Amino acid sequence: MASASATTRPEDKTVTGYPAQSSQVAAGYPAGTAYAYVAPRPTSYTAQTYGPGPAHNNNYYQRRTGPSFLCRLIIIASAVFAIMGIVFFIAWLILKPRLPEFRVDSASVSQLNVTSSFLLTATWNFTLFVRNPNTKLNLYYDRLQALVSYGRDDILSTTSLQPFFQPKRNETRVLVRFSVVDEYVRERVATRISDEKAKGSVGFRVRVIALVKFRSGIWWTRQRLLRVYCDRVQIGFGSNNGTGSMTGQSVPCEVDL
Repeated sequence: MASASATTRPEDKTVTGYPAQSSQVAAGYPAGTAYAYVAPRPTSYTAQTYGPGPAHNNNYYQRRTGPSFLCRLIIIASAVFAIMGIVFFIAWLILKPRLPEFRVDSASVSQLNVTSSFLLTATWNFTLFVRNPNTKLNLYYDRLQALVSYGRDDILSTTSLQPFFQPKRNETRVLVRFSVVDEYVRERVATRISDEKAKGSVGFRVRVIALVKFRSGIWWTRQRLLRVYCDRVQIGFGSNNGTGSMTGQSVPCEVDL
């Protein structure tokens, strides 16, 4: 019996994996091609496989450079302040600023009277001697306020003084005047003033507050608060007389800055 392969026609023999020859294509079928279907166009491996690339983030670079710039700014500012401090300290050592000197040269009181209702009437006149002991610095006084008190806390009157300028080694006198009419005071204060007056002498205190500035050429200090305390200025009175004047020598004042 003849085998099935022996009966196969030569034109039906094809090789698998290769396109069939036109002479070997069966009737009714299209001619063979290299692929059975058209392959789709490959897309970008970067976009398809790995996704979109990282976007540039400007904030990232700002964060990287921001602290560095801030550190440089802080270092520069610190260096500038350090240099200014050194220059100021050297100038302070060279110029050697000294506090001004104050003292009460003269004082008088007129029309001093205290009523039974604790009402005070009086006029005070003080002459303050002011000296600038600095040999290289001028002094500028501004916003001066003066007050007279009995004791430390019992203020009797206040007044404003004119600003003034004091050159090197200058000495000047400042007139200070206070006045009150029927000003109420505490009973204790009224009683003690009346008792001291009857004994012939009453002690008052004078205080001066001012803003002062030292200056030499282009170098100057900022305004600083100057406080002057002139304690126990004794005013002598005659019997049954409301007018008196300072007794003893000039009264030195304590100066604080």
